[in-house]
Amino acid sequence: MKRRTITYMALPVVWCLVSGQITLGSVLLGLIFGVVVVAPFSELYRLDEVVHPTGDWISKIPKKLKYFYVLIKEIIKANIVVAKIVIKPKIDIKPGIIAVPIRTKTNIGITGIANTITLTPGTLTVDISDDKSVLYVHSIDSTDPQGVRDSIRDDLEYYVLEAFE
Repeated sequence: MKRRTITYMALPVVWCLVSGQITLGSVLLGLIFGVVVVAPFSELYRLDEVVHPTGDWISKIPKKLKYFYVLIKEIIKANIVVAKIVIKPKIDIKPGIIAVPIRTKTNIGITGIANTITLTPGTLTVDISDDKSVLYVHSIDSTDPQGVRDSIRDDLEYYVLEAFE
């Protein structure tokens, strides 16, 4: 079965859960919205690949759950750090752009790590090098650029590589 078929079958279910209605109209609307939203990204997310329900696909489910757990944990930690910075009477930060070398080479892996960085408060993915080996990340506090690099590489990218590559 193609990944596109699985995606198009899942989107009406997600739409029904979001809208709170399980009717024929909401299922059809979810399918229409899904096609309109997903179609432009079909090449990026390899929707034309054939997915076999056994093997790698199923074995990565626990790794994806672990990734989402780590992501939520990192977002909470970063929110606390940013809140402490904002609450201080004297803001003593040094914002800057940090070059972060990445190991992931696939489009989905690069998108995953870039979005993970951007979702974490205090950091924002700004650009990627032409050879797709370095992400440029804006950090709210770049006093320790190596610490930011290590945090992204060891905490975030490790789990993205496990879950999506």
